[in-house]
Amino acid sequence: MAVLVTGGSGFVGVNLVEALLERGDAVVVLDAGDLPRGAARALERYRSRFTLERGSVLDAGRVDSVIGNRAVKRVIHAAAVTSGPEREARDPAGIVDVNLRGTVNVLEAARRHGIARLIYVGSGAAYGESLYRLPRLYEGSPSVPTTIYSVTKHAAERMCMRLRELWALDIACVRLGTVIGPWERDTGVRDNFGTHSQLAAMAVAGKSAVLTSREIQRDWVYSVDAAHALAALLHAPTLGHMLYNVSSGVTWKQPIARWCDALSRAFPRFEYRTATDGEQANIWYTDRDRGIMDVGRLALDAGYTPHYTMDAAYAAYIEWMKKTPEFWSSESRANR
Repeated sequence: MAVLVTGGSGFVGVNLVEALLERGDAVVVLDAGDLPRGAARALERYRSRFTLERGSVLDAGRVDSVIGNRAVKRVIHAAAVTSGPEREARDPAGIVDVNLRGTVNVLEAARRHGIARLIYVGSGAAYGESLYRLPRLYEGSPSVPTTIYSVTKHAAERMCMRLRELWALDIACVRLGTVIGPWERDTGVRDNFGTHSQLAAMAVAGKSAVLTSREIQRDWVYSVDAAHALAALLHAPTLGHMLYNVSSGVTWKQPIARWCDALSRAFPRFEYRTATDGEQANIWYTDRDRGIMDVGRLALDAGYTPHYTMDAAYAAYIEWMKKTPEFWSSESRANR
């Protein structure tokens, strides 16, 4: 029996595949894209339990055949278009197709093949404006989505919950915080390239970063923690709820300045400074301050609490950066 990960070649997806393989699962990835540079080498030791299937979640027949032919019994649906304003103005239908119709295709195939459990990987963006109005967010906090991305992620959650009831499927939905860590890259469907990853690429290239004078507060979580939380939810004997926050659950103090400091120690050619009056920063920052997502329900039901403090996450991230030089090739950086 195997676990299917849709979108398993993406940022969160590769971290998730590694976490599942470490647990001993057989893993099947369904993704239209390639694995990132360095991932094939990292997964080589698990080759007897790892299969990459090409295909899109928009191809219902392909989703069905992969689940049926690979003896899949559990599914983590992580395939999505993480859209920004430009894409939302240009191609709203494409975002809706992947984030909603693609989810329906996966749910229908799961029903036909008697899947034991399905985890839908959503986003804290589903809270919408509540992210900026509330200092701490619980799964029962109000959702006020406004962007097309947040609307589709919220709608997909509600669809999962409704079909869980109608079809008697074991489904749980997850709202991810702001994930940082290994394997983030431009996949063509991820418009909001994280601040930490921008700085990591600059550090490897020996460039200088110009930072804004004010840091933005986010609900940061290290990608390895996020992946292991998803795996814990997938394998928990029972789940008492249909919705779970996955984040660090704590405030990281001066995360960008401390990340830059850690990078400058590891990569001496990298320099950083704060922009002077009237100067433009060369690092893209995320939007307004966000509240912190509480993870008490995750700990209670799945027995998982985040392991990585901010400093531990930074140390692990830098260690990974140095062990995976092919990820930082000139071609990879050019695609950013």
